[in-house]
Amino acid sequence: MMDSLTKQNHLLEVRSTLYGAVSALFSDPESEKFAMLFTPKIQGCVLDACFELEEKKDRNKTTLSSLFQKLMVDLENSKKSKIRDEFVDVFGHTLSKQIAPYALEHLKNSDVFFRTQKLADLNGFYKAFGMEVESIERADHISTQTEFLSLLLLKELLAMTNDLVEEKEVCEKAFTDFYSDHFFDWTEMFAENLYKHVDGEFYSLAGRFLWEFLRMEQPKFYTPKTIQFTQN
Repeated sequence: MMDSLTKQNHLLEVRSTLYGAVSALFSDPESEKFAMLFTPKIQGCVLDACFELEEKKDRNKTTLSSLFQKLMVDLENSKKSKIRDEFVDVFGHTLSKQIAPYALEHLKNSDVFFRTQKLADLNGFYKAFGMEVESIERADHISTQTEFLSLLLLKELLAMTNDLVEEKEVCEKAFTDFYSDHFFDWTEMFAENLYKHVDGEFYSLAGRFLWEFLRMEQPKFYTPKTIQFTQN
């Protein structure tokens, strides 16, 4: 059996894997990041992480893992071009703000200075922890933000493994601050709107996967409410 510290370390790894999976799911289908989702080894790691998070949360229903299994079926049965076409349809230039994959598009404050400052804050976080943003992705893109959260969890794991208490606390605080100030509010709406308003199969399912992960991952940020999903 794993001791308490080992379990804590393992949970960090599990959570990092799932944030990385979300980052890949919403990346450009032509990118190397998205291509990793077609790798059986990666799929297996993500599915194992789903099961382990569900076990940790004492969930009776394996919703997260079943959703990812459905996504894997799409990845196996669909050519990348089909998903690419859906990606363009869903996230093209004429997309609704409801399903925009960018944090700034969900802000009620449209002031240019305010938005510029929010982008500067995001880039400040990334730079402080050594993450370079891909040129094809904006700093406020869902894929960029979840990649950063995945990185923070890995850095926290590394600090814990090496008994670096101060570094661990820095990573932990950065995660909480980033999550509450820049991530959770808009991604919860984004995920819900994807499932409710998108006709395509893959990204509707990806939205439901994200929503379920958010609900399991950070209950202290979560405002309890019920979303009725139809059975696929």
